[in-house]
Amino acid sequence: MPSPFIIFGTRAVKSTIKESSFHCLQCERETHFRHRKARKFFTFYFIPLIPLNSLGEYVECTTCKGTFVPRVLEYDPNASQNAFQSEYEKAIRHSMVLMMLADGHIDEEEMLVVQKIINKFGHSDMTLDELEVFVEQVSLQKEPISTYLARVAPALNAHGKEMIIKCALAVAAADGHIDESEQAMIAEMAVILEMSNSHLKGIYASMAEEKDTSFSEN
Repeated sequence: MPSPFIIFGTRAVKSTIKESSFHCLQCERETHFRHRKARKFFTFYFIPLIPLNSLGEYVECTTCKGTFVPRVLEYDPNASQNAFQSEYEKAIRHSMVLMMLADGHIDEEEMLVVQKIINKFGHSDMTLDELEVFVEQVSLQKEPISTYLARVAPALNAHGKEMIIKCALAVAAADGHIDESEQAMIAEMAVILEMSNSHLKGIYASMAEEKDTSFSEN
């Protein structure tokens, strides 16, 4: 009589730890997830009997079926946005002050324009006295314009990049003339923002149409 055919092996068995809602990075919205874990089991006639080693845990979006490491549950889109906003405000303050310092002297009109720009894009208003203190700090620290600007550049769309250049042009033109040192600073900003030379020239042209400002381009 022939020996019975015995079937055994191993297979992964998945189980759900918990279910709730999270911000899915692929769906880019709040949706449902399953936090799952997988463990290898010894099987006998395809029936899992003996648990073996753990194969790890993962988070599965029930909408797009994407899977993520459990750390994704710690992601807070609001906190992320707040962190970016903080870096953006630093970039605006720092780059506008450096723009004002580029030609070696500070004009009262430039101070007013810088204050207006900082207060427009910031959460809290800065007085002229506070701005004077900040200008002194920036002047002493001598940090390059890329210090904060490079951190926000990858997250900015074309409109956001143009807005920064236009603000810098407004500061430079506040004293009635944009000199070579200021043009060089703006060109450096455009490089950091990964903006083409033709794009930058287009902004110069549009600003010239909006306001009668005399300056020479290289």
